[in-house]
Amino acid sequence: MKKFTAFAVVSTMVFTMASMNSLAANVGDAGKDKAFDKKAKQISVLEKIDKASKGKEKVLWNNKKGIPSFVTGKLSNKKLKSSSDALAVLEENKDLFDIASASEEFALAKQSTDELGTSMYKFQQTYKGIPVFANEIIVHTDKAGTASSINGYFDPEVKNSHVKTNPKLSAGEALEAAKVATGTQNAGSFDIAASDVVIYGMEGQYSLTYKVTLSTLDNETPVYADVFVDAIDGSIVNVINKESDAAATGSGTGVLGDTKTLHTDSYSGGYYLRDLTKPMYSSTGGKIETYTANNGTSLPGTLLTDSDNNWTDRAAVDAHYYAGVVYDYYYNTHGQNSYDGNGSTMKSTVHYDRSYNNAFWNGTQMVYGDGDGSTFTYFSGALDVVGHEITHAVTERSANLVYQGQSGALNESWSDAMGNLIETKSDPNWLVGEDIYTPGTPGDSLRSMSNPGIYGDPGHMDDYVYTSSDNGGVHTNSGIPNHAFYLFVTSSGVTEAQAGKVWYRALTQYMTSNSQFVDARVATIQAATDLYGASSTVTTAVTNAWTNVGVGGSGGGGGTTGDQYEPNNSQSAAYGPLTSGTTYNATISSSTDVDWFKFTISNTGNISLSLTNLPGDYDLYLYNSAGTELTKSWNGGTTSESISYNATATGTYYAKVVGYNGVNSSSAYALKATYPTSGGGGGTGQWYYENVSWDTPHPYSNNYDNDRANEYTKAGATQVAVHFSRFETESGYDFVDIYDKNLTKTASYSGTKAAFWAIVDGDDIIPNLVSDYSVTAYGYHIDQVAYFSTSPLLGGSTTTTVEPIVGE
Repeated sequence: MKKFTAFAVVSTMVFTMASMNSLAANVGDAGKDKAFDKKAKQISVLEKIDKASKGKEKVLWNNKKGIPSFVTGKLSNKKLKSSSDALAVLEENKDLFDIASASEEFALAKQSTDELGTSMYKFQQTYKGIPVFANEIIVHTDKAGTASSINGYFDPEVKNSHVKTNPKLSAGEALEAAKVATGTQNAGSFDIAASDVVIYGMEGQYSLTYKVTLSTLDNETPVYADVFVDAIDGSIVNVINKESDAAATGSGTGVLGDTKTLHTDSYSGGYYLRDLTKPMYSSTGGKIETYTANNGTSLPGTLLTDSDNNWTDRAAVDAHYYAGVVYDYYYNTHGQNSYDGNGSTMKSTVHYDRSYNNAFWNGTQMVYGDGDGSTFTYFSGALDVVGHEITHAVTERSANLVYQGQSGALNESWSDAMGNLIETKSDPNWLVGEDIYTPGTPGDSLRSMSNPGIYGDPGHMDDYVYTSSDNGGVHTNSGIPNHAFYLFVTSSGVTEAQAGKVWYRALTQYMTSNSQFVDARVATIQAATDLYGASSTVTTAVTNAWTNVGVGGSGGGGGTTGDQYEPNNSQSAAYGPLTSGTTYNATISSSTDVDWFKFTISNTGNISLSLTNLPGDYDLYLYNSAGTELTKSWNGGTTSESISYNATATGTYYAKVVGYNGVNSSSAYALKATYPTSGGGGGTGQWYYENVSWDTPHPYSNNYDNDRANEYTKAGATQVAVHFSRFETESGYDFVDIYDKNLTKTASYSGTKAAFWAIVDGDDIIPNLVSDYSVTAYGYHIDQVAYFSTSPLLGGSTTTTVEPIVGE
């Protein structure tokens, strides 16, 4: 609980200072006090959880909102028997998530109990009774009924948004605006044309909108989309295309001519292509039905019939048979009755349009084109394509991953993964779409899960594609979670059945509509832990799989590493000695990995340590030869760490690097130690200090940029530094960036911090505060500057000249 204690100390200090202020406190001070009050309350809850969990709790933070996105541990002493009990647990932990009132801000969306005896309660965030789009919180219990985890996305800022809640537009007007936005105003019929009032938030701006869902094939191109129409002025806030097509993610190269046994439905004089044998028929009357569009676009088309039960329509045979295989997989392996878990009829339509190079789920059924015979053949001819499309339906009725950005890429990837499991891949590359793609070219496919790069898709976060096309690259970037799944399912000691159970449980129990890659990592690790144990081969394998594709986060296990300084996991095994002023690049391979380094000083004086280029929330410590901790640096997030320590004794010192949260074995941090050495004309390097009094405005303003207002230069110095005696900015939004003389950013700080030094190499340092458009805070006060030199230096200056920083 190290960081919580640190925050508590800071909060106490600020409250004391606030009590001495006059009653006429300004807005900035009020905002500051509110922020500290929030942090203090969070600390109190976390300390309670830490005590109840005996230090075994885990917390993953949503740094942008300043609240957790995933918490595991003993979260309450209550036994949960109903959704109202789960709501009471949220109320009990409301200060941790900055919830005003759980009963007012949440509505039950779904609850279930699984085969492990654990229960899940999913709550939709609401604002004055209106759902907040894509924001859900899930409460899980263990077998004993005790709350064991809370995860998801909650936006605490909505309650203070003052967004209007009375629509000026009617639902009908919003529907017409959505049709115009999607080009479907002339469509004659819609399979889905529904609208709901929701709060839509984007980049801190909130709007009352109608979420209009449209699905139609009576158009030049099929449309299945969510359109967000501003309920006040009718403007289009966003359009999310939900048509999940197999042209980008499917599988297969054609109908293979194999003979299949089909379940059909007889009538006087013939047979329907309708399967009445599945468990859903006896429970709900649900069926598997296959239709033909006869190369038109009307859905579902005509239910296929045959006079002698000897079916010759190959596209229809495969669509019908494979739908049954997919149903059997989900029912027999995961206990899910049809795509929605409620035994609903599963409809498929083949021969959609002419030479149509696509297949898709339209919100109500599967639709398959015949292909053009060159790029694609019949889309229903591949089991993994059919599995892919039906999995989109499963996803829509469970996590409902928003089909955009990372959540959309996860949507696509889960369909790829489950489709390939259903097909029980035999190829070593786990190809996607090999049965229907380019029928004249053997051996190729749409994608490879083992090596996404061979088809131009990223397999690691280093290659993530930032694009506005394809709903933010949902098909392209699916290569990253696809590769993670491949690494997991092919790990030693992991079976395909185990991998499938983990992926299914993560999707249906832990992921929410706004889940990002890091959330998928946490969800799958938690699912594996639930099923097989925290220290199991399966849990270790899934943790390593995500780490090896560059998706960090908390979790156990260790990944592979090419760190040249390993093994250095203890003080006795510390790597060294480090050369003063030299940068060492190393990695943290897992949440249990700790890196130790050592160096020896022959003269007393200042030791400065810097830890930069951080892929996660890493911490830095300094120890003496006896193993006593001398000082530490605990900044949050990926903010750089720095230590300045006046060593009064010579000897060996140790630097320790800890991956507190978000470790990444594929991304190296940079560690540098600068310490007193003999040389440079026989002198001994040391720090020299000067008192100053430099400030930003208190509070600073919105859209503030204090370009080089407090620059410090000391000609001839090898290092210079500034000391922040007070530092308060809006966490995650307003930043103080530190630049050297070459205008290279060396560190970035945000939030509220105890007194600390910022140090750069060279003879010039520039702290630069930049704020966004809303919420301000105190700013900073610098009370000292310092320089490192072998002898005292004359001169030195500050400047107030406004000069834009290049590249900013």
